[in-house]
Amino acid sequence: MDFNNLRLRFQTTLLILPIFILPIYLGGIYFKIALICVSILLFYELTLIISYPKRKAASMLYSFFLCISVLLLNTAPDIAITICLVVLVTGSILIKLFYGGNGWLLAVIYYSYISFLVFYQIRLEGDTLDGLNSILLVITIAVISDSSGYFGGQFLGRKKVFPYLSPNKTIEGTFFAFITPAIFIFFLALFSTMNLNDSIIYLFISVMALGAILGDLFGSYLKRNFSVKNSSNFLPGHGGLLDRMDSIIGVGVIFLILDKITSNNSYENILYFWR
Repeated sequence: MDFNNLRLRFQTTLLILPIFILPIYLGGIYFKIALICVSILLFYELTLIISYPKRKAASMLYSFFLCISVLLLNTAPDIAITICLVVLVTGSILIKLFYGGNGWLLAVIYYSYISFLVFYQIRLEGDTLDGLNSILLVITIAVISDSSGYFGGQFLGRKKVFPYLSPNKTIEGTFFAFITPAIFIFFLALFSTMNLNDSIIYLFISVMALGAILGDLFGSYLKRNFSVKNSSNFLPGHGGLLDRMDSIIGVGVIFLILDKITSNNSYENILYFWR
């Protein structure tokens, strides 16, 4: 195990944590600005990975689209997402028809923008406290899954699980990444006042942990396809935004899907259990 890299990771985490956590906690305009900035940086980083030549112009257009999206989401929230997705699909068709299209560029646009919409909805739609608790839950599950998968693989990993997709991932590490978030929440509930008696809650947590694994695998696939080890050097010891965000995005997508599925039955607020 590379302890120097672990120390650098820890130092970077201590430095950037307040920068990321503060706008999440404050919500509102602060979160919107932070989310736009992160989404633009992620988009630009992805264009670097795929070696897209006009990345600056593309990033400017993407920034403009994000600002228009936020304006729509503020003024017409009921139809804003539909309008944004229609514009996104229409723009993709136009790129394909008149530019000849870069398949990876379209993938980057969709990945970045859908991630933006997912976290906008989780944090800013509905009750403010629920939004804060929900996004903290998403981040917590992703971090626990990532960390337990890493250390489980380092100390106990023997058999490779996806040797061509992600050479460093092992069956043992993936197993820990899958089960540890539910175990952590179980013991957290055991020694706190949280009411987590329903076993389906732990099933949901495990499904969200699976989202972290799948998100991480997508990031690995993208980097491996372009022979890139880290998405960038933006975060010393960690790599780039994609290296840290891929699993969080995976959990966020699964969270939103589960939230929509359970919103009309007896488990309406089950994913907000730790408020």
